[in-house]
Amino acid sequence: MRRYETIIIIDPDLGKEARATLFEQVRDQIDQFSGQLIKFDEWGNRQLAYKIRKKPRGHFVRLDYCGTIELVDEMERRFKINDSFLKFMTVLLDREVDMAAIEAEIAEIAEQEEKAATARAEALAAAEQAAAEKAEGAKKDATLTDDTSPESETPKDAEDSKRPAAADSPESETAVPDEKETTDTSADDPDSNEKE
Repeated sequence: MRRYETIIIIDPDLGKEARATLFEQVRDQIDQFSGQLIKFDEWGNRQLAYKIRKKPRGHFVRLDYCGTIELVDEMERRFKINDSFLKFMTVLLDREVDMAAIEAEIAEIAEQEEKAATARAEALAAAEQAAAEKAEGAKKDATLTDDTSPESETPKDAEDSKRPAAADSPESETAVPDEKETTDTSADDPDSNEKE
């Protein structure tokens, strides 16, 4: 058996159900030809370097599998027939594979995915708990500000009585001439220009 890697670009406008159906057909085809799927990576929608069938984006999928050349030929034949597959490329990774090593690699990948899923679940639970605690703290702060006692509030009249009156302060005794009252008489008097 040989080890292959196939990159597939699928129409990004397909719904999740349609994509799931396509992926299931690919998996069934690998099983039908006695192949072994090692890793199925769904990379998601990405920008293309150039438009393919007038589409600027594509949904990328990477398949890592073991099989015969007949499996690869049949998969590529089906990719060409189905318009949902925009592009594909298959690369030979290894001419001869040790199936025991492949089984160990599959088990290791499954274990890593399980750990990653557990870590994601724990992180999500911690984030939800932090959000709940933050909301609880905000709720307590809101109730504390609403429950302020009337003795702690000082009325505006009491604050105003504490301030000194403007007439009592020494700064207010000095009179500042009003700008509107002072006028320049030299501009009004034509004789003043002649004197200079």
